[in-house]
Amino acid sequence: MLRRLLASLNRIPGVRGTSVVDEHGRLRASLVEDQDENVFSSEIPLALRQANELSKDAGIGSIDQVWATGSNGRVGIASMAAGASLVIVCNRESALGRLRHEVGRSRPTMKELI
Repeated sequence: MLRRLLASLNRIPGVRGTSVVDEHGRLRASLVEDQDENVFSSEIPLALRQANELSKDAGIGSIDQVWATGSNGRVGIASMAAGASLVIVCNRESALGRLRHEVGRSRPTMKELI
């Protein structure tokens, strides 16, 4: 069922892969064509902790999603249930608004699956 949810996110234009990692950076589920993109999964919990510290220092509350755009694409990290994180790797031209919306829409279902 978790893989089905990831498959629905993978169908969004521009998405190259989706993964779920636990609070220790272990891969729980993945739909990534290029497995080299999973190499960074162990860094996900650290990235979210640092983003949360920055947001608390800035007084904006806890982090919901983090998106980084590079010259060759984007990566999004979203906090999910039980310390798990959803990771989305996509093209630079992908519709960020739609991606943010779909991540939020997927959160309740993912909470049941994790």
